[in-house]
Amino acid sequence: MYRYRLRFLFALLCIVAFCSAAQATNLLITVQDSLDNTTVPHATVYLNGANVGLTNNGGQFLLQSGQGDLNLLITMDGYDDWGGIVSGNTTSLSVILNRRTLLLNVSLFDSNSLNAVSGATLYLTSANSTQTGISDASGTASFAVTSYTFYSLNMTAPNYQPRSETIEVDATNQNVQYWLLSGNQYSFIVKDQNTQAAVAGATISVNSVLLGTTDSRGVLIAPISRNTPITVEVKKTGYQTVIQSLTVSTNEAVDTVVLTPVPINGFVFVYDQQNQPISGADISLNGTVVANTTSYGRATLQNLVPGTYSIVVGKTGYTPVSQQIEISNASSEFPVVLSLATVSQTLFVQDTDQKNIAGATVLLNGAVAGTTDAHGQLDTQLTYNMPYNITVTQNGYLPQSVQQKIPLGNTTTPLTITLEKNMDWGFVTIVGIGILVLLFLWVVIRLVGRRDRHHATKRNEI
Repeated sequence: MYRYRLRFLFALLCIVAFCSAAQATNLLITVQDSLDNTTVPHATVYLNGANVGLTNNGGQFLLQSGQGDLNLLITMDGYDDWGGIVSGNTTSLSVILNRRTLLLNVSLFDSNSLNAVSGATLYLTSANSTQTGISDASGTASFAVTSYTFYSLNMTAPNYQPRSETIEVDATNQNVQYWLLSGNQYSFIVKDQNTQAAVAGATISVNSVLLGTTDSRGVLIAPISRNTPITVEVKKTGYQTVIQSLTVSTNEAVDTVVLTPVPINGFVFVYDQQNQPISGADISLNGTVVANTTSYGRATLQNLVPGTYSIVVGKTGYTPVSQQIEISNASSEFPVVLSLATVSQTLFVQDTDQKNIAGATVLLNGAVAGTTDAHGQLDTQLTYNMPYNITVTQNGYLPQSVQQKIPLGNTTTPLTITLEKNMDWGFVTIVGIGILVLLFLWVVIRLVGRRDRHHATKRNEI
């Protein structure tokens, strides 16, 4: 009996397993492009809202569908989404994705002036369509395009050379810019060889005829005969003159000319506030000392190229001066005036018993510089090389004056000024009066004593 039960259970399990296997269905999904029917790899497959995987390089995905209908969603960048309900018994599904419609903005500019080119005609062509647009006041024309598509763009405008380009549209809206070459204008761009900076004010002549000078961008736009040999001369003070022969073709619009600077010298003259030359002053350029002034206060800045420089002029005992100079020719001269610097001077005021005197008034050449603190100290500033009469006053003390002069470049040491106590004349007067009174009393007493002795003698004689 037990053996029959085991056989029955085994048979039942086999039947259940067979039925389950029979109901499981594999769904092969193939994703294709609507335009060229090519397969779309890496498309995302969603089942009932859940991401279940990506199509392989062949654009296919194998889904074990199980039982019931399948709610599928297929997405891919640059394509419209596909969604639908598929029967659970379906074993093969072909999904066609439509390429998304995007916006292509084309902007046109003049290659010389960089201004927008309006009124240009643009032809945009793909394998399946041709569109025409006209650039607006901002030089822009817009087109509706399809993602992942190659387009040919042809541009024409009055007084400009035609231009053709190929555009590959990806999965997003695109903005492209193009520069049109003027049919009768030509641009010269002049740069410095060392810095590559624009050289403004350079004169340009063609066949010995002056065309003009470059602007702040180093650019000169002028009419040039094309397909004809010409001689171009570019000149600028402080640079070597460039002469070149060329033939401008119809497809050329810009010529870049590089000028080599000619080293020149600049001269710095350093004076003090009394207009006397200062020798031995350091001239620093970009943080490095490059020259020193002579006994005439002159320093030479050698091998400079035209341009603006920041210099620092300094000497011990003077306040440094920073100054911008413009080197333009070999005779550039720059005067600099240095003011004497100040140095800190500490003063200590005490009495003859070496006790600190607080609140004492300090005068420098008659002007009040301050009062001493509780420690009898005052810190002040003295100008180098200037004589000072330092006077200290305080109630109850005799004024005291000292002379001080700090030579250029020297440091100071604390200066101690000792005040003597002032005589109290009121007390002296009182004491004097007291002494006089005592003397007067003493004289009176003596006189009275003598008189008494004289009368006593007379009585005795009687």
